[in-house]
Amino acid sequence: MNNVGAAHILQTIFLGGTFVVAIVTAVLVWQIGARQNDINEQAVLIGDFAEVFLMPQRVFDKQPDGTEKTIGWNVLIKNASAYPIYLNGYTLNGQKTDVGSSAIPNNPDSWYTVPIPSNVQELNMFHIVVDFQDHRGKQYQAEGFGTSNGTAWGIKSKKRVEITVN
Repeated sequence: MNNVGAAHILQTIFLGGTFVVAIVTAVLVWQIGARQNDINEQAVLIGDFAEVFLMPQRVFDKQPDGTEKTIGWNVLIKNASAYPIYLNGYTLNGQKTDVGSSAIPNNPDSWYTVPIPSNVQELNMFHIVVDFQDHRGKQYQAEGFGTSNGTAWGIKSKKRVEITVN
């Protein structure tokens, strides 16, 4: 066997090996891409949720001497979602209030204010159900319970539930 024939055989073997490596690499790249797409879909699902946060807000009047006098309380409905939500209404101690479709953006300075009426404040407790929808139109309800110790309100919330509209 001469050197040209051996070189040709080695070149063919090297070319064939390179082809096999290229095919294996292409298959691995495709599998990695498919797995990355699965991971990305899961990450989107984690960040794509709708939730509200309920918190009390003291309404006060500043006196001429600099002291503050509490004149009432509000419930702030804050958007804790990754996207805007649309508040449809709320029910406070059985009294339903329709607010249309009020948008609450997903920034810390945006909220919807629900005044706590004086007759509810005198009870030192309330129950609120918030009806809202997400940016895709899915309907939700969140439920909150407020209690007062006479000087401040505490609010406990349940996780929102999706409402199926027939």
